[in-house]
Amino acid sequence: MPDAPLVFTMWDRFDSQWYLQIAAHGYGFTSRRYSPEAFFPLYPLVIGVSQRLTGLPGVALGVLWSNAFFLAALVLLGRLVTLRFGGELAWRTVLYMILFPTSFYFSAVYTESLFLLAAVAAFYAAERGRWWLAGLSGMAAALTRNLGVTLFVPLAWLAWEKGKRIERDGSPMRHDLLARIAPLSLIPLGFALWTGYLWGTKGDPLRWMHVESAWGRVLAPPWTGLAIAVGRVLTPPPPPDEPFEPGTYVSAWRPQFAPLYSAIDGGTALTWLTLAALGRRAGLGWPYVLYTLTGVLIPLSAPTIRAMTPLASMTRYVVVLFPVFIVLARLAYRRPWLDTALTAAFPAVQALLFILFTTWNWIA
Repeated sequence: MPDAPLVFTMWDRFDSQWYLQIAAHGYGFTSRRYSPEAFFPLYPLVIGVSQRLTGLPGVALGVLWSNAFFLAALVLLGRLVTLRFGGELAWRTVLYMILFPTSFYFSAVYTESLFLLAAVAAFYAAERGRWWLAGLSGMAAALTRNLGVTLFVPLAWLAWEKGKRIERDGSPMRHDLLARIAPLSLIPLGFALWTGYLWGTKGDPLRWMHVESAWGRVLAPPWTGLAIAVGRVLTPPPPPDEPFEPGTYVSAWRPQFAPLYSAIDGGTALTWLTLAALGRRAGLGWPYVLYTLTGVLIPLSAPTIRAMTPLASMTRYVVVLFPVFIVLARLAYRRPWLDTALTAAFPAVQALLFILFTTWNWIA
């Protein structure tokens, strides 16, 4: 197979290599203390199938698929926001998502673009009353990332709200609540298929979670990682030549940058929690607020306390939580200074982070 050109390979960094290995070899390989089951199957399956059908390099297909998913997600996001708030807010929401500092991950060989598309499609289908499509989209999300299975609750809430709206309007009931929620059972079904596969092949249905310990993750109350992050920020960094503590997950970070990374990750988590809390005032329904809060609290509850930053990858995890960008668009709509600040700062920071990412410096 010919090597792919640099325009594709520069998007192959860190976790990308896991997805490409799974696409090529499935889950039957091992890598010292790490296990591929930490990575959900749908994204590498798409790459692997298309690679066998076309013979093209997996990395090239990964980049092409990621960008196609992202473009489709932006189109649906624009339609979703237009449906609820109008076109002016829609284009701002889409713009902020494109410019956000870690949005380049949507073009990398990562799952962000596929998950964003599945989540947005699920909400958009639910808003349009197309519950089977919402269920199928949620199922795709559940097979892409662990956060996907949590879509069931906000979408079921949305189904209940739709029913109350019909009753209040005095319109005839076309479907009862059970008929709207039943298709959403595809979401936990997708998750069950993945855990069932792990049970049958590895003897552990939760292996995707258990193997995360190799990366330093543990289950803990959501405030634990934040507290450790604050402690890291307030603690002077160690000397550059000081060895790592035994059992520490060693990544691309250097120990003296731990306070900086902890400040960025912790600040991102607190900012997203604050913006989620402002969701109701910005006109978002409870299902959107719940989806956002869940998307922040889950990684907060699995901190990397044995790594050099306790909230590793937080700036990447939150980029798929699209309701926050709706809140930002609402806040900036009547505050031109905020719109100017965001549209100037976001791309500048993204350019810096992208340079670091392509040169194998850890970002998220």
